[in-house]
Amino acid sequence: MAFADALLFDSRRLMPPAESSGVAPLREAPRTGRALAVALVVFAALAASPRALAQGMAAPVPPALVARAASPAFAERAGAIVELQAIASPAAWELVLVILQRDYDPRVRAVAAAALGTSGDPAYLEALRYAAGADADPNVRAAAAASAAALAPFGKRPKLAAGLSVLCPGCGYFYLGQPGTAVSYLAGAAGLVATGLVVIENSPLDADGNRSQGRGTPLLMAAQNLWFYGVYATYRDARLARGDAGARYPVAREDVGDLLFAPFNPRVLKSPWVWAGVPLMLTAAVGASYVFSKAGSSSDSMSSSMRTLGDGGGVQFFGRHYGTATGFVLGDAYNVSLYLPVGVGEEALFRGVVQAGLSETPLGLWGGWAVGSAIFGAAHTFNFIGDQDGFKEAALAVPYLMLTGSYLGFLYVHGNFSLKQGAAVHFWYDFLLGTLDFISDPDHQPFVAHFGMPF
Repeated sequence: MAFADALLFDSRRLMPPAESSGVAPLREAPRTGRALAVALVVFAALAASPRALAQGMAAPVPPALVARAASPAFAERAGAIVELQAIASPAAWELVLVILQRDYDPRVRAVAAAALGTSGDPAYLEALRYAAGADADPNVRAAAAASAAALAPFGKRPKLAAGLSVLCPGCGYFYLGQPGTAVSYLAGAAGLVATGLVVIENSPLDADGNRSQGRGTPLLMAAQNLWFYGVYATYRDARLARGDAGARYPVAREDVGDLLFAPFNPRVLKSPWVWAGVPLMLTAAVGASYVFSKAGSSSDSMSSSMRTLGDGGGVQFFGRHYGTATGFVLGDAYNVSLYLPVGVGEEALFRGVVQAGLSETPLGLWGGWAVGSAIFGAAHTFNFIGDQDGFKEAALAVPYLMLTGSYLGFLYVHGNFSLKQGAAVHFWYDFLLGTLDFISDPDHQPFVAHFGMPF
């Protein structure tokens, strides 16, 4: 009598062969067929999934629980589904699937459909979507549709989403089923690039007869870092959509507003890793720059003739002359527009995606930190391409930048996988270095003429 009221196939719910377990019990089963019926349903649960067999069925379903799943009583069968859901082994989920496809009682099928939604396994999406459209009972259809929606994010791979956003800004959102968000990233990046190029094209010529790029540089930098942020955003959203299930370490959750405000957020700045870390990093950078200059930089012969901001003479700011105080404020405001997006974009990319992704590999937490820091430093090699003595400067500077990246990566781990402290330190480090360079050489700034700065 096991299937008489329990796992009876409802002939009104036609199923394709691919979704059927192959077991089609009669609507009425004799009492003497109970052992055979139980054996058949277990066989169906095991044989229906080569994937489950490949995993070795590490936690087989206890026979007593299989018997409960075949009980004539609704409460017993529903309770068995709850227990199968708690076991959460491949064999358990396969038995829940068989119950969804075979049970005569729509109440039991609805419980089974809801349970499959918690499996975290996109392999059940096809069966759930079929039940959502074909089951005779509206409650089963509703439960199956909800479970299919819950499982859908598990069919999306976060690293693939991030990779697609590397190819073009925000394109990973097309893969995640959010075309509107993808288009907004593409339009934003394209608009910033186009506007920046137009501004540069219409900028006056500098003393060397070249178009001054300073007016358009903040726009181009914003576009680049919007692209970087989009890689992180797709990776973050793909992981969070599945509840970050299966990850060894949490993914960062900050949005762009959190990161833009981080350098000015009192809760972030009160950490000694921030307020003490910035001056230490700044001192190290100045010392490293001094050592590198002594190692043979071509700018040595120029240093003695450069005017400093303290020498007077004011500041040239996009073709207009200002007094020293006003010029200093304008110059530093320009530096904020230049470096604030950098702190957001680079921390989002290198810590929020690269280091986070590597930490989920066999490298582990600290292996991911080490390799991610090395990638961060190596990526800055491009800053020196085209400069005089660029390769020599890169050979000296990149190892130092790897150390800088290691500190920022440590902040990410130490801060409970938050990007806020790293974004704050990154901004203030870049901004204060830019300010020191401005003070020491006000005549060679991006708002005066094209220039290059090692760090």
